[in-house]
Amino acid sequence: MDARFGTLALLSIVAVGSLAGCGDDGSADGSTDGSTTGTTMTTGEPTTAPATTVDPDTGDTGVEGTDTEGTTAGATGTDSTGADSTGEPVDLDVELQFAVRVGDQDAACGQAYAAVGAGATTIEFLDIRLFVSNVRLVDDAGGEVPLTMPDDGEWQLEGSALLDFEDGSGGCSENTTAETNTTVRGTVPDGVYTGVRFDVGLPFEQNHLNADEAAPPLNTTAMFWSWAAGYKFAKIDVQNDNPAPGNRWNIHLGSQACDNGDGGPTMPPAAECARPGRPAIALDGFDPLAGTIVLDVAEMLANEDVSADTPMTAPGCMSFMPDVNECDELFPSLGLDWMTGDCAEDCSGQTAFHAE
Repeated sequence: MDARFGTLALLSIVAVGSLAGCGDDGSADGSTDGSTTGTTMTTGEPTTAPATTVDPDTGDTGVEGTDTEGTTAGATGTDSTGADSTGEPVDLDVELQFAVRVGDQDAACGQAYAAVGAGATTIEFLDIRLFVSNVRLVDDAGGEVPLTMPDDGEWQLEGSALLDFEDGSGGCSENTTAETNTTVRGTVPDGVYTGVRFDVGLPFEQNHLNADEAAPPLNTTAMFWSWAAGYKFAKIDVQNDNPAPGNRWNIHLGSQACDNGDGGPTMPPAAECARPGRPAIALDGFDPLAGTIVLDVAEMLANEDVSADTPMTAPGCMSFMPDVNECDELFPSLGLDWMTGDCAEDCSGQTAFHAE
């Protein structure tokens, strides 16, 4: 017999004997019951004990491939009922995307937009921010499901969010920052959703906090009316093509006609203001997981002349009665009745927002 072959055969016998002595069935001494197969549960380990082979030419040893279990420990999934493998319901992560446009153009700082409003005015943005709250999705049965919005320490707090489309560039350099936010994040139970509902603004409980002491984003003092003890629900400031200093036109939406008691206008009111100024937006035929909610500034200003302003009043629309000439056509575009400062027919006539 070839001496080399005899040596390889001896190595093969030793290798197989070593495998038999090293088996472990969980006993303390590592002994085996003589079985050559064993099933492993949800670990991905081999289901058959590997066989040892020896290459007769090289003397290399190895193990043959074996089948493995097709499951992984701890893995869960969801079925058509919206439950995971344990039968528990799961939540759907939602990121609602918002955009601000002027017609078919994205609104941005440092860019001019021609033929805006009843006066066909050229404008440039100085600020573009708004609060949204009371966000609900509409399911395929027509029911409204609240979006659970986590506090994130920056843009979202207790069900309200600040959307910020200005980046501090161009004319947007006054009391602004470079950071932007165009998304509202939250969860709803797994399901099919075909629409969205939300308010532009803050609920009464948040609207009259002290901005100097509030948590983000309600500490954004540029969004607060110090003279009215409330927040600006929307702050969309533009510069028109008039000669300075009469070339600014602001849209500041918020609650007015508040009963501040004996403390004057800087004292928070004890009850909702007579003019809430809080548009309720309803958009149907909308996929909240893939679509975009658009505020069209050109549509909002379609019937207002942003190159004209009433003398001895603040520039643009400040949501209060002295600015009737600057607000009376703008409010209806948001679904608001100018005389009451509240929704007309649930704000169903609004044209400023649409879904894509």
